[in-house]
Parts: sequence; structure tokens; C-alpha cells
Amino acid sequence: MGSSQQPVTGTADHLPTAGIGLLARGLLALALLVGFYLLALGIVGGLLTVDVLLAVDSAHPFGLGGLKVYALSAVLAYPVLRTVFLTRRGSDTEPPQGWPVSPAEQPTLWARVRQLAQESGTRAPDEVRLVAEANAQVCEDGRLLGLLPGRRRMELGVPLLIGLTAAELDAVIAHELGHFGNRDTRLGGLTHAGRRALVHTVGALGERAARNKAAKAAELAALAAERRAKGKRVRTPEASGGVDQVLARIFTAYARLYFTVSSAVSRRQELAADLAAVKLAGRDATASALRRLPVLDSVLDYYLGRYAMIGWEAGLLPLPGQVYGGLAHLLAEPARREELARLELEVPEAEQGPYDSHPSLAARIATIEALPPDGRPMDRSGPALGLLAFPEETIARVEAVTLRPDSAAMSRLDWPELARLTGRARHAAGAGALRQAVGLDLPAAALLAELTTGPIWEIADRLPKSPQAGAATGRVAREFARPVLRTALSDLVLIALADAGLAGWDVSWAQPMRLRMPDALAQGLPAAVDALVTDTPDGQPLRALLADAGLNLPLAPR
Repeated sequence: MGSSQQPVTGTADHLPTAGIGLLARGLLALALLVGFYLLALGIVGGLLTVDVLLAVDSAHPFGLGGLKVYALSAVLAYPVLRTVFLTRRGSDTEPPQGWPVSPAEQPTLWARVRQLAQESGTRAPDEVRLVAEANAQVCEDGRLLGLLPGRRRMELGVPLLIGLTAAELDAVIAHELGHFGNRDTRLGGLTHAGRRALVHTVGALGERAARNKAAKAAELAALAAERRAKGKRVRTPEASGGVDQVLARIFTAYARLYFTVSSAVSRRQELAADLAAVKLAGRDATASALRRLPVLDSVLDYYLGRYAMIGWEAGLLPLPGQVYGGLAHLLAEPARREELARLELEVPEAEQGPYDSHPSLAARIATIEALPPDGRPMDRSGPALGLLAFPEETIARVEAVTLRPDSAAMSRLDWPELARLTGRARHAAGAGALRQAVGLDLPAAALLAELTTGPIWEIADRLPKSPQAGAATGRVAREFARPVLRTALSDLVLIALADAGLAGWDVSWAQPMRLRMPDALAQGLPAAVDALVTDTPDGQPLRALLADAGLNLPLAPR
């Protein structure tokens, strides 16, 4: 969703359109794209003209001077022809993402989309897909450079269905339908083709210039070294990227023009789509959606990193439908709701750049809220997830096609078990290293008994070492080993306590996964472990602390 940099006044019944008609926008997009190729042809044509004039007017067109001019023209023309016209850039289209839902599968969602399309006076999408991002977008396979309509597709993010009310989702859908209605999507392919061609050309010429500069710098450095060896004065000029660097600057200048013009048009289109949302969903619902969308996007990243994906490295995931669906638990937590409500009110004012396709969020909200009241209260305030039939099963299907393929082999667990096994897995490496160093495959408590009474520094010497630690001796070697030993011991203690039911890892939606153990044990554990890794190890404090908590270490096996 987007809007314009300029404030807009008026009522929802007299909203501005995209500013210029479809034909004008199509001609502008085509002119910008053609201009790119004309620029390339102009460079090559100019060089060819010089060569022809030389061949026709010169008395000795194939003399040494003429051959140098022809060679220089070839050197200049080759990278342009090769980069612009002869290099394959791959497909301009990406395969559709997410899970397609049919009207038979999701009748309520489709009915809402079609009703909003009818109210907005535009054709409904031919396909609706659910995706994993906190975003929505539309596209259309326009024909005849976008002048004729084509197949339409809408993508709706599952996090939007989870985190928005039905009224706010109406605003999001209405915004996207506004792009259809204003026929913005027909020209998307044409504009994208120009951007892709420019990015490719500037990037390829830049890479060639960098390689040329590096080769020239190496050549100059070698010559300087040779002169220095002969006792001669050395003056090393700065290496350049040659012809490719000059060409890259020319095409970069045109790219700036292209992106400035096309981005300005995009911002105008976003304004019209935002205001189309106001007309269909109401001012308040649209402004509320604008405030919530970026917050929801940030919350999704936080949720995935701190909850859904915490067990990824251990091959653990939440139950099907909960990788994305678990976001609802976080959003329902009262403490989280208060925090999110504050964030929605604190919209930062961002500087607007000439290449931004969307105006700043603050400008968009100000534009919407500057409109007079429209009498459209947010009466459809129920959760948008209610539009889905069998939501958990549907979200599980989205997960199946959007998660990495290796997720299919992972264990799927409920949240308490996911927290428990993930917490244990995070400390398994240190415990495993101590088992290997001791050379005994013992339970955690029995292994601790061995370490609290055995030759701890001999065991520490057998723990994995960095190359620097492996080369150290004496006191230095011990200082390298001490933090490694302390971390491994702490891991082992936690595993032993968890096995005894005296500690564990819990999921709290008010805060990330946390370690649970008695306060006295948590407070005394660091000092007890420190006593075991001193130069004169003392295991008694740790044994006594664990015994007070209910874990009596067995006698060390001999």
C-alpha cells in the first residue's frame, strides 16, 4: 500500500485518480524503456558514424591512424553491444509464491474479495494466493504493452489474516483492488523490464570496470616494484576501470532519470490506491491498517526468530499450522497488545528519496486522516482470520510450500515440548564435549560426580581447542581452557537439572523462551561453577548447591 507526498483534501466520493491516464502512463513507460535501448544504439551508432566518415573522407582510411580509430571504436562498442543486447538476463517474471486457494476451498474469503471488487467497479482477481509475508500485492499479465487486460492474481499474507481485523483487511484488499481499477498492474511488466535491463547493464559494466581496474592496478604495482628494485624513482598513477567505467557512468545517469520518473508515477499510483481503500473500507479502517502493517511486519520477524524458528538448528519446528499460526498467541498476549498499541501510534517521519516508490508512512497516514469523517465506523472489527475455512489446516499448506525443503524432515512439536527440547539442544554440545573428554558415556548427574571429584584440569586439556589455544603452554594454556571448561560445565549442570525435573525451558508469550529453575539455585550456580574451575578446583560448593535443590550427585565411579 502507498500514497503521495502531497496532502490530499476532499471527500471519499471525490478522490483523486492516478493523475494521468493509462495510455499516457503506458507511453511514458514505453518511452523510458525505448530510451534505454536508444541510448545504447546512439553510442554504437555514433562510433560507427565516425568510422564511416573516416573511411569515406580520409585519404588513407586504412593507414595506421585509421586502424587505431577503428580499434578504439570496437573497444568502445563491444561492451555496449555485449551487455545490452547479447547477454541473457533470464526471465522477467518469477514463479507465483504461496498456496492458491479456490472459491470452493475458501468461499468466505473469495466472497469478500469479489464483493469489494464489485463495489470498486473493477474485475476481481482470477487467482488468490496465501503467502507467508506480512504483505499483500497484485499483478496482471497485461497484453499489448499493458493496454489490454490479462489474468489477475492477488497475494494475501497469512500474517495479515492473523494480525488485522476484518475491517483493516478490507482496507488492504481495497487498496490492491484500487491498483486493478486504476490499471496500474497492466504496466507493471513493462516498467519492471526497464528497471531490470538498467540494473543488469549498470551492474555488468561496473563489474567489468572493477576487474579492469584491479588488473591495471596489479600491472602498475608490478612496474613500480621493478623500478624500485632498480633504484629508480617510483610514481604510481591511479588505476582506472577504462572504457567500462565511462560507460557505466553514462548508463547510471540514465538509470537515475528512469528511476526518478517511474518512481514519481508509482507514488501517484499508490496515492490513488490508498484513497480507493478509503472509499470502500472507510477512513478510519484504512488509517488503522496503515499504522498496523509495518508493526505487524516487525512483530513477524521477532516471532519467527524468537519462537517459531528457535529449534531450527536442532531439527525442531512447531506443529503444522503453528509456524505462522502461532503468531496469534503472541498478538493475543495482553502485555504484547499494550506494546503494539504504542508502536502503532509512534509512526516515524522518514525522509523521502527520489527513487522511493512509496511515500513515507507518516505522510500516507496524514493524507488519510486529513480527509473529513466519512461516517464509516470500523463496525467489522472481528479478526480477519475468521474469513478462512479450516484456518490451521490452510496455514499448514502455506507452510508446506514456503518453508525450506529440509523442513519436511524436521520433528513437529507442541510449544512446551519445542521449548524443552530446544533448550536442551542448546546445551548438549558442552555436555557432549565433557563426555568425550572424560571418556565415559555417563548420565549427566554421574558425569558431574566424576568432574567434581576428578582431575578437572586433565579433563579440560582434552576439550576441543582453537589453533591458538592448542599452541599455548603452561599458564597461558590454562587461561585459554578456563572459559571453555566453565561453559561446558554450565551446560552439563543444566542438563542434569533438567533430567531431574529441577529446571527446564518454558515458552512465555510475554517474553521469549526462558530457563526455569529455583531462584536460590540460579543465584548460587555461577559462583559454584567458578569454584570448580579455579587453579585449585573445589567441587564441594556445586555438590552442596545441587543437593539443597534436590539433586544428590552419586559417588564418582572408580
